Amino acid sequence: EAAVKDFELKTLKSQLNPHFMFNAMNSIRALIDEDPGSAQNAVTKLSNILRYSLKIERTETVSLEDEMQTVSDYLALESIRFEERLKYKVTVDPRSSKFEIPPMMVQTLVENAIKHGISKKTQGGEVSVDSKIVNSNLLVQIRNSGQIDETLLHNSTGFGISNTKHRLSLLFGEKASFTIKNENQNVVLAELLIPTGGSN
Repeated sequence: EAAVKDFELKTLKSQLNPHFMFNAMNSIRALIDEDPGSAQNAVTKLSNILRYSLKIERTETVSLEDEMQTVSDYLALESIRFEERLKYKVTVDPRSSKFEIPPMMVQTLVENAIKHGISKKTQGGEVSVDSKIVNSNLLVQIRNSGQIDETLLHNSTGFGISNTKHRLSLLFGEKASFTIKNENQNVVLAELLIPTGGSN
């Protein structure tokens, strides 16, 4: 059972989206002449993300603190590409920073928020990522401007959603959960709930 679980987790592990890499490099190239300082800063953030993606190949879980730093670097790079069309905020409750979560899980959900939310709106929008402790459990909330078709979502076998649920189940059992819905007419809310005490 342990071997099967390990194999499934390795198979399900989220990877860095190659399209993001191309977009980030193109954004940096455009910055080199007009703002060399910002270009250097962007290269550092991209380097941090690549280092993180290599590190997670060897681990089942990472600290929320490390994951959220990668999310912040990712959003900073995307804001170069989208310019004024993307506003973002990442807030980490200090009490939650050492919680262990599956690597790239929050990152993948933030990528989805950009891909299915912000990029489809002419005027762009906002992405916020918040962590908090609720009843001794970790709650991570990702909000983005936009709307989802909840009927299509309910019937979807999309890799991102099923992958997230399966990874949570393998590591934490039934106590963990993932939901995504329209919070109101303008905002989509994705929520991860992860129990204390680490993986099974």
